[in-house]
Order: sequence, then structure tokens, then C-alpha cells
Amino acid sequence: MRQLLNSRLWLAFGLLTVSGFFLIIISCNDCFGRGSDVAVMQASVEKNIELVGVISTFSTAEGLTIENGLTVGDAALRLDDGRNIFVASGTPGELDCTDFANQSSCVMLANMFGDSVMWFAIVNVNGTMPTRILELPSLVDMLDNGDRGVLANGWIVRLASPTIKTCRNDSGASRISLREFINIYSPNQSVSKMNLITDEVNEVVCSL
Repeated sequence: MRQLLNSRLWLAFGLLTVSGFFLIIISCNDCFGRGSDVAVMQASVEKNIELVGVISTFSTAEGLTIENGLTVGDAALRLDDGRNIFVASGTPGELDCTDFANQSSCVMLANMFGDSVMWFAIVNVNGTMPTRILELPSLVDMLDNGDRGVLANGWIVRLASPTIKTCRNDSGASRISLREFINIYSPNQSVSKMNLITDEVNEVVCSL
């Protein structure tokens, strides 16, 4: 009888130990480097720009805060076309415009999954007509038979058809193909101009 009780006691201890081990594995985000994999996965979300809009107001007074490439806390904002956008805490993003008090001073570009923001960038408006034209880095590649383009910073944008090619001191740029323009002037000898009405890059301008 005593031997049977000892066997049951050791069996109970064994089950508790195994259960505790599995509980630690399930609840631990950083065990075996798993937490770092999640961070890498979030940071490597495709920067395919599907939403573009000038920000009219932030519904949170603090605006947005980003640490290590991820948002800290939830935030909500309103675009000038009336859309309300919610950015959840932990969303990968880039923040180059922090003038939240000045209405229409920032532009939001985002990769969306339905109504959810998967990745975003908030940049300063620029150009002589800041609410209509946004200057972006050089175009370095094309995708989908020229329907989309890849910028030097890795962002993927929609391309207008046709995309105007301009050089300040070379009128011959308009006669070459967009692929030839990219081969000659990328990655740092041109800028891409996005029309904020059509949300497409409709012009590339070389800096020569």
C-alpha cells in the first residue's frame, strides 16, 4: 500500500512538472528567441502603399509615438477626405512629421488589410502645392508590368499611366522608357512626385 502511494505521489509530481514546463513555454514570448522573431516579422511587413491622405486632425492630443519602429499606444487620426484611421499599438511605422498641431502639415501613407493599418509612414507635405504633390525618393524598379513602382526606400507605390519623365536640362528624358529612366537616374539622381488626388506617382524628375 505504501509503495502504491509513493508511486502515485511521484506520478503527481511528474505531471505537475510537465504541466508547468508547457505553461512556461506557451506564455513566454522571448523563449528560444521567439519574441525577436515576432518583432522581425512585424518590422518586415511589405510597405505597399494602398492608402494616402493628408492628415487634418489627430483625435489623440499626443499624436503618435514610435519606439524601435513600432507605435507605442493606440492613436486615431482623420484624413482630409473624411476617413477616420485607427492605428493600433505595436503597428510598424515611420514618423517624419510631428507637427500635429498644424492642420494639413502631414501626409499618411499606409499598407492596409481591410480597415486595419499593417504599416504606415507619416511624412511632411512638400512642394509648391503641398496638399496635392508629395515628393518621394527615386524610383528604382517596377512591378506588375509597370502598374506599381519600388522607391529607393523600399516603399511600393502605384504608377500613373503614362508616368511623365522630366529632366531640368535634358528634354530628351521624355523620349526614353520609364525602365531606361530608372536605369540611368536611380537610386539617387531623381525624385518621384506623387499626386495626392490620384494617389499615384505621375512624374519622375531627374536632378541633373
